[in-house]
Amino acid sequence: MTTAKWFAAAFALGLLSPLLVPPVRAQQAPTAAIDGLGRPVPPGPHPSARGYGMTAYDWATGTAYLFGGIDNRVPSGDYTLFDVWSYSTATGRWTRRLKSDRFYNAFQRDAIALDSSSGQVVLYSTFVNCVWDDPWYCGVETWIYDTRRNTFENVTSGTEPPLRWGSRMVYDARSRRAVLFGGSDGYTAETLNDTWTFDFETRSWTRMTPAVSPPPHHFAAMAYHPLADRVVLFGGSDIWQDLVMNDTWTYDYEADAWTEIHTSVSPSPRLYHAMTWDLASNRMVLFGGVSYPYEPVLGDTWALDLERSTWTPLTPTPAPSPRAWHVMEGTWTGVLLFGGSPQHDPFTDGDTWIYDSRRNRWKEIGR
Repeated sequence: MTTAKWFAAAFALGLLSPLLVPPVRAQQAPTAAIDGLGRPVPPGPHPSARGYGMTAYDWATGTAYLFGGIDNRVPSGDYTLFDVWSYSTATGRWTRRLKSDRFYNAFQRDAIALDSSSGQVVLYSTFVNCVWDDPWYCGVETWIYDTRRNTFENVTSGTEPPLRWGSRMVYDARSRRAVLFGGSDGYTAETLNDTWTFDFETRSWTRMTPAVSPPPHHFAAMAYHPLADRVVLFGGSDIWQDLVMNDTWTYDYEADAWTEIHTSVSPSPRLYHAMTWDLASNRMVLFGGVSYPYEPVLGDTWALDLERSTWTPLTPTPAPSPRAWHVMEGTWTGVLLFGGSPQHDPFTDGDTWIYDSRRNRWKEIGR
């Protein structure tokens, strides 16, 4: 990584003051894991296999956080894991920070995003406090996980987006807001194309009103490109239209504008895939997914160059096995990938990989 690229990335990610250039904060020792009753739990060496987990990366401490998901022991279960893990890119190790043996609304999250300046993760939680009557009703909540205190706080304000599932959310470092898009209506299953933002200072949600929006997307992949200051969206499905897509869009928060990116080549239509920004190459990296719910499962790696509006297929060797329902995060040391599965039920993969774009290869970590 060149010095110029380090400073550009650090500035874009909000890690540098305009008047002072501090070092990246040293990683704090993780708080001891606790169970739902507040009792100490010995840290495990590695998260269990799971799908539908959620991750966020703290560029200030070099730590990725993994929240819950569905495990490999309960076929047809839903949000069965109530744990938080952290992965240090300095040591290459996972640490369990919290585990609850009780149902916890914070883990009913549909999408998450992390603000490095405060060390806080916002979790948009859905299908909480459901009343299975006629008519039935389910609520939505906003939670904050404080990475420094290892605590959850319910900050529901009544401004939340309506009930949904399959939405995507990322952190826009320039505006210091989380950006949420799409998903499917929790009552009608109609796929949505609305855009919302969360303000970490006021802890409130705002519905944005862009003149043009992508078509409805469910379980797309979305990530933030800090040097371009753009949210990038790729693929997903429209349940009502029975359609799987491979379109590429960017969102500019300051202009409140979505723009479709037309490329001559692109990955095939898919959903349940993952995408993130890679510092070393300054490109978006995408892996896996399924081309139609729930097969075939894909194992390809792609890179998107926003400057040139080009997708490029990569053929790294070795590479993770084909999978979907996994998570990916760009980090200081490469692209982190964890979990997923070649099948929807049960979820079988609990492996960790790092993608090195300079060498065009994936490396399995800790096994």
